[in-house]
Amino acid sequence: MRVNKIRLFLLLGLACSSLVTGAEQEHADRTVITSESLLFDYQRSIAIFEGNVRVEDAQVILTCEKLYVYFDENNEIDSVVARENVHIVQDDREARAGRAVYRASEGSIVLTENARLYRGVEELRGDEIQIFTESEKVIAKPARLIVLPRSADQRTRSADQ
Repeated sequence: MRVNKIRLFLLLGLACSSLVTGAEQEHADRTVITSESLLFDYQRSIAIFEGNVRVEDAQVILTCEKLYVYFDENNEIDSVVARENVHIVQDDREARAGRAVYRASEGSIVLTENARLYRGVEELRGDEIQIFTESEKVIAKPARLIVLPRSADQRTRSADQ
């Protein structure tokens, strides 16, 4: 199972170029997924992680309750679906949603179910937020962009979830 390719999903369009040096270099390509259970169905070409799912690599952390990884006929990742309390953190950016779907062929991630993107003092909300990982283009439908004063307490995010 080529778990390292899950990183494509994890970056979620919030990608940034981060340079990794020294001791961090040896773990730069490592992705660790923990969950309460894992089912890998070879006939259906799917891996299902359930219960307190946490995905970590050198650039991003993703947590959710369920993570489905679908493979194509070449055992490459076709799509990834994260469900229930999806939370992605990368540097000063984060995303929250009830569901996130990554499609490798499109290079896009679609966040739904109370989708929100945060960066610094900006918050983007939408019923559907589509992120294109290659171009860093974002489309939100319908869109609501909130820009807080720079002095705003960022802890208000957790209360507003």
